[in-house]
Amino acid sequence: MWTDGWIGIPYQELGRGPEGYDCLGLFVALQLARHGREICDPLCTVAVAARQKVAMEARRDWQKVTHADEGDALLFKVRGLELHVGYALDQRLMLHTSQETQESILEDYTTRKWGDRLEGVYRYAA
Repeated sequence: MWTDGWIGIPYQELGRGPEGYDCLGLFVALQLARHGREICDPLCTVAVAARQKVAMEARRDWQKVTHADEGDALLFKVRGLELHVGYALDQRLMLHTSQETQESILEDYTTRKWGDRLEGVYRYAA
């Protein structure tokens, strides 16, 4: 499967690859690699993203949808703030990386762990 080459890449704060990625860096890289899309990248830490409400600003290019297709953004709340993004593979699996996992992994985002924190599914509309 094409995801094999993207699994196990180390987590790196502000990582934009290919040696390491943070969640947004991985999402941006996947958008380019899989869809040829160069999307806005604020290149900031999670703390700065929270203060500057980066997720709110980025939404202008994305439309909220009810079900996920490959390439959609899965936006999750962390400590009550929209701070984590995953790359949807389908209506159940995502590819993402985080400080918690310390590497990029495939994970079921419909489980209690992620499902309770899912703010929404967004599709590129720009």
